[in-house]
Amino acid sequence: MSILWSCSKPATPAPAPPVINYGSFTTSDANTGVFIFNFTDADGDIGLNQSDTTGPYARGTVGYYDFYMRYYYWSYYFGKFVTYYNPWPNGNTLIDSSIVAYRIPFVVNNTKNKGLDGQIIINLNGYKPPPALNTPSATSDSMRIFRFEFWIYDRALHKSNVATTPTFTTPY
Repeated sequence: MSILWSCSKPATPAPAPPVINYGSFTTSDANTGVFIFNFTDADGDIGLNQSDTTGPYARGTVGYYDFYMRYYYWSYYFGKFVTYYNPWPNGNTLIDSSIVAYRIPFVVNNTKNKGLDGQIIINLNGYKPPPALNTPSATSDSMRIFRFEFWIYDRALHKSNVATTPTFTTPY
């Protein structure tokens, strides 16, 4: 007679990037808006503490911010959505003025299951840049039609999927 038995530890989820999707976007004027997105993170390591400003979270690194949003406007000139680039005063260098970055506050997770899911609400001040002076495709009319792409990083610097919003049209 043989008896076989085994035991195993419950599996710890492998580090995985967060998964995000669009929730909603509302504006109250030409400068302010509220952006909501949904997230799921199996590791449960979302957000940054105010003190997270060194090492991988130092200013100037990708980890300093954990929420990134890129602005696209409808270009009648090109007949498609384009990102907003603005020339520096010397006219030789282009900067990506289309990216808005924020620091999501650290989310404390005291549950046994470390996974998190929920919504994050971001108050946007200056959610769209002003039309560039020397860019024929960026007119006041075209910049009323826009959309965003956005992504986040968790504390382990895993990048989420890149999500795209629907197209918005504002009277501003």
